Amino acid sequence: MALTPADKLDITEQIHRHQRYIDNDASPASARKYADLYWPDATFHTLYTNPVGLYQGTDSIRQLYDYAHSAFPIDQQKHLVSTMVLEGDGNEATVEWYWIVMWRKAFTGLVSSGTYVDRFQKRDGVWKCLERKHAVDDNWPRPYFDDLMARAAAR
Repeated sequence: MALTPADKLDITEQIHRHQRYIDNDASPASARKYADLYWPDATFHTLYTNPVGLYQGTDSIRQLYDYAHSAFPIDQQKHLVSTMVLEGDGNEATVEWYWIVMWRKAFTGLVSSGTYVDRFQKRDGVWKCLERKHAVDDNWPRPYFDDLMARAAAR
């Protein structure tokens, strides 16, 4: 059975919330909101954190959220959703989508961009992310962020 317009809207809303919740503060309440976008058995593969890694389960994904807020100047950035292709049927869907991070304080312009490839699953009428693969485009100002990540790791 093809995805319904309501299914597609629910999945799209999950993606928008993902980007918006990243911009929330570093509080436990915000981290819970972010982690609640994923199924308890979800995985998140990322290519930019230190260490590069695979985060398994919502507790681990919350740790990734906490790490990002400790290492990056997220309060100075805005995460945006760009082009997406959403396909699937029944209770399974895949989404490939682009993301953009812009400065919102002190600077102007692009921070970085990249791609997410997600697998969503519907359980008991609810769509959540089951697997997310994250890649950063080559435009990332790595020397600036490497320093931030090193300082976060030293804490």
